[in-house]
Amino acid sequence: MHWSDKYVFEPYIPGEGDCASLASRVSAEVSGKAVDLPCSHATTLREQTKQILQFKDELASRIGAAKDGQPALFEGRGRLCHIGVMCWIAGEWWVLHADRGCGFVVRQKLREMTRLHFKLEGFYQWL
Repeated sequence: MHWSDKYVFEPYIPGEGDCASLASRVSAEVSGKAVDLPCSHATTLREQTKQILQFKDELASRIGAAKDGQPALFEGRGRLCHIGVMCWIAGEWWVLHADRGCGFVVRQKLREMTRLHFKLEGFYQWL
């Protein structure tokens, strides 16, 4: 059993169960690090990108490799628009994230996620 199991299938709820709130909650519950991400009511990729760019350097620093329980940022349609949490499971990197399209939290293999939907912008560690 992996720490991320308890989050899978939680509902996606804009502003309180979205990708940013999931990343913040996981940080507090798994790492013991409270991260005060602003409540997001961003509904467009442009609004999400603006919010990510505004806060990412205040809250996290970019690192060279993935770390279990730490965030990763992703681009969709050429814009920074999504945050997930890295999970090391069975010798492979997975991403735990709240997926608006599915309507709930999912865990996907990083290689599949970046092949199908997103471009990895980078790995981060909370400050």
